[in-house]
Amino acid sequence: MKRSVRAVSGIAALLSAGSACALEVTRSRDIPAPPAAVWALVGEFCAIGLWHPQVERCILSREDDDDGIRAQIRGLVTKGGLGTIVEVETARDEAAMSYSYSFIQGPLPVRSYNATLAVRPNGAGATVIWTATFDAEGMTDAEAVKDITGVYDAGLAGIAREVAR
Repeated sequence: MKRSVRAVSGIAALLSAGSACALEVTRSRDIPAPPAAVWALVGEFCAIGLWHPQVERCILSREDDDDGIRAQIRGLVTKGGLGTIVEVETARDEAAMSYSYSFIQGPLPVRSYNATLAVRPNGAGATVIWTATFDAEGMTDAEAVKDITGVYDAGLAGIAREVAR
């Protein structure tokens, strides 16, 4: 997975270029824990391997280009032998407890996929919000939305389960 930051950023830009994304999925879940505790669980780019039940493991690489710009790239090895999903982090805001990323390649029915995972205060607890825009590829729009919705719901349930431990 060794790639230059510029190459990865260029790939992500190409994948997100073109017509406006036709589809959007936003899922959220209230978590009865302080936002900082939830962010401590989900905030690292490769932490998804700890809480998402469909991820067998996450392989993280960090790349620096000649200008010192650092990109994080994760390879998500999925359970059930579906393959590896490769994504690049495109933005991070520790104070706002959020990060954004783009899909590069793998067994997802999407292209031009850009997503954000955020933790927001909600009374004494937190709300985790996971949102994405994308175009369907290899299936209908409705099937792609259903697929991504299922991935997000499983992940949010995994966060709730891990926080409750």
